Amino acid sequence: MNAKPVILVIDDDLPILTLMRNVLREFGFEATVASTEAAAIESFRTKAPHLVLLDKNMPGTSVREMIAALRKEGPNQVPIVILSGEPIERDEIQRLGAAGAVMKPFDVLDLVKRIRSHVGDAQNAAS
Repeated sequence: MNAKPVILVIDDDLPILTLMRNVLREFGFEATVASTEAAAIESFRTKAPHLVLLDKNMPGTSVREMIAALRKEGPNQVPIVILSGEPIERDEIQRLGAAGAVMKPFDVLDLVKRIRSHVGDAQNAAS
């Protein structure tokens, strides 16, 4: 039997991290969370996530810097999905090197469907 896909959630809002951890576990994922850039990089390195959900507005770093730091630490094929309270244009998502973006507040079932589509892509690429 396959291990549960690992999803790394990076957000500075602790209630969001708790909610995301619980929701992801409910839907069969292994959720790991980080609230700072340093914790995110460490989790990325040690947990080898199948997908990263990254808050666009982390204090002390830009989304571009955070994505670059994660890419430096691990495989480039790990999808990074940006969580944002403001719209992000498709060309900006591509320039950032992200796999996509989800607007906050989001529908949980839509988010899980999107995660599953990316995790399936990542698992197939690794096979």
